[in-house]
This record gives sequence, C-alpha cells and structure tokens, in this order.
Amino acid sequence: MNTDNCITLKDVSIGYNGSPILNDINFSLKTGEFVVLFGPNGCGKTTLFKTILRIIPPVQGDIIYGNDYTPRFGYVPQRQFLDEIYPFTAEEVVLMGTFGEMKPFHPTAKTNRDWVEQCLKDVGMLDMKKEFFSELSGGQKQRILIARALATRPNVLLLDEPITGVDVIAQKKIIELISELHKKHQLTIMMVTHEVHHIPSWVNKIIHIHHYKVVLGSLEEIISLSRIDEIPTQG
Repeated sequence: MNTDNCITLKDVSIGYNGSPILNDINFSLKTGEFVVLFGPNGCGKTTLFKTILRIIPPVQGDIIYGNDYTPRFGYVPQRQFLDEIYPFTAEEVVLMGTFGEMKPFHPTAKTNRDWVEQCLKDVGMLDMKKEFFSELSGGQKQRILIARALATRPNVLLLDEPITGVDVIAQKKIIELISELHKKHQLTIMMVTHEVHHIPSWVNKIIHIHHYKVVLGSLEEIISLSRIDEIPTQG
C-alpha cells in the first residue's frame, strides 16, 4: 500500500445550510487503504460521505487532495434510486456508470460496452447481464450497483451500507468481493456500516462517529465503546 495521503480532512465541519452536525473532523486516507466508517444511524455518516464526494461543501475547514492526485470517485449509495417499474437490465444499470464519459446524443462506444462487460465479470454477474434489475435478489442487486460504481473507473470507492438488507450468506460474499476488488484495482476504499459485526476482522483503520465526535480506533476499541454504550445508566 502507498503511504501517501490521498485525501485529508483538516478541521472540517459538515452539515447543511451552514449548520454543522459534526465538527473538528481530522483524518487522512492513504492511497490504496481500506477504511471503515462506523457509527449509529443518523449520526452523520452519509453527510460525511457526500462532503468527501463534493456533493455538498464543508461548513468549515478544508478537504485536501494529495500532490498530483486527482480523485475519481465511485459511489455505491445506501439505497438504490432506480425506479424498479422501469425495465432496466443489469447491463443497462452498469452502463449508467459510463454516462459521464459520453457525449450527448452519441451512441454508446464499443469500448464502453467492453468495459461494462469487464465490470460485470469482476463482480461475478456477467451471466446475468440481460436479466432485469428488478428481478434480481438483494445480493445480486448490490453486486450490480458495485459494478456501476466500477464503471466510472474510480480510484476511490465509497460504499454506503453495502451489506445492509441482504442475507448473511450474501453479506459474506459481498465483503469478500469488495476485498478482491480492493486488491485487484488497488482502490482506496471507505465502507460505511452501523453494525459492528459487519466490520471485517482484518480492517485495521476504523473512523468512528461516537457521541458526535469523529475518532480513529481499532476494531477492539470500537467494540469496547459499543459495549459501554449498551450498559444502562442507573437512575
């Protein structure tokens, strides 16, 4: 793994319309690093994602990108926003990831279609490319959304709750897939979860939103804090 920082948050506050929900955020992502962003529902994880993605600006502070480093983001959102009444195939959903490179009113280039096939192959869904997205299982849909993010040709992949809402077997397979993609494409990855048991045991860097503070810790430290929070207070 490269030891250079590719993204650094320095004294960042995040929120909406100038009103912060989290303050004093300071951490860096190293090129090729796999990081988990952990915290309870509603704590600001998705807002932090959107700030890193430059969808919304920070309320305060700076997000600094490494020297000679241009982030290309692939994003797997917490919920897919495709209206499933439309008859999109799995292939067509992944093709959406290439739209940023296409000129308006031009047909899809063969190179883009070849790349889409490679992305489908990378997530183990090439044989399902002509199936309707709406008819796939939860785990299969998640694989297609990951392939769509890969189709943007990212060097930074952000996954918001990628295994929430799928069965235990599919969860394990998706985590294994994300790990394989991390190694194969040398991606910088940040994965969000609110379930401590969803954190892979081999992850050594966890960004934890705890009581409205953003801290770095190991899996053991995160588990300890979670257990403390479960202890009922005495009245």
